[in-house]
Amino acid sequence: MSSSIETLVSVVMPVHNGERYLAQAIESVLNQSFTNFEMLIVNDGSNDSTAAILEEYAYRDKRIRILTNKAAQGYGGEKASNGAYKLAKGQYVAKLDADDVARPDRLAKQVAFLNNNPTIFLVGSFLEIIDTNGKVTSSREYPTGHQDIYQSFYYRNPIGHPSIMFRNGLIKGDFYQLRFPALNDYYSFFRLIQAGYPMANIPEYLVQYRIHDSNTVFTDLRRKWKINMSIKRSFIDDYKFRPSFVDKLLLSIITLTVNSLPEKFLVSVMNQARKILKA
Repeated sequence: MSSSIETLVSVVMPVHNGERYLAQAIESVLNQSFTNFEMLIVNDGSNDSTAAILEEYAYRDKRIRILTNKAAQGYGGEKASNGAYKLAKGQYVAKLDADDVARPDRLAKQVAFLNNNPTIFLVGSFLEIIDTNGKVTSSREYPTGHQDIYQSFYYRNPIGHPSIMFRNGLIKGDFYQLRFPALNDYYSFFRLIQAGYPMANIPEYLVQYRIHDSNTVFTDLRRKWKINMSIKRSFIDDYKFRPSFVDKLLLSIITLTVNSLPEKFLVSVMNQARKILKA
């Protein structure tokens, strides 16, 4: 893979009190086979040892730029990422969260894909799910072609957020539209694809997505599901999206389950449901 300036990548990583897994996430980027990148890490109001870890890595590797917010911006790091995206110098921008791990060839494969597919705006990949110790516990596969991705949006988010890479400079304004209290990546991806920005997924596991007790995606699940369903309704009300009868039926069953079970059981039940329904 050529490392010419034309294919410079900006890797953006927001972090809030991420000391536990931060070093591993950073190392997974620094050890990429593709080396022509800058790394923008946003310390989003952390009050643990995150700042010290970032300072050490920035001293060791000049490709790292640290951005600091005195107070956390919220929205699961998406507001912080909006600011970092606007400062990115790369032709392509990649996202990775501070508790996840990029496979060594992730950047190389996504750069090659976007170079070879000039009509595609954004590319993601399949995800391996890992636990607190880094053990692979399951996986998520997504539709790969643009049309299949579009048709899947009501049923689930068909883009693995920690795996995205997109073309820089094509969007005016913020990448994430912060309309909802959470899950604005899901809403924003749909807005972009609806606006004519084609997307694809590489059918390979290029990112390991970590599930752990402090992962905000897996807390307050009943409220998050209500937000999820509100986003889906916006697809129909605002964009005239027409989901299939089967998708609507399955989501009604999931909603009934979410509203019936105690919160403490929801994580395990919903993870099992994901495997069965391939959601």
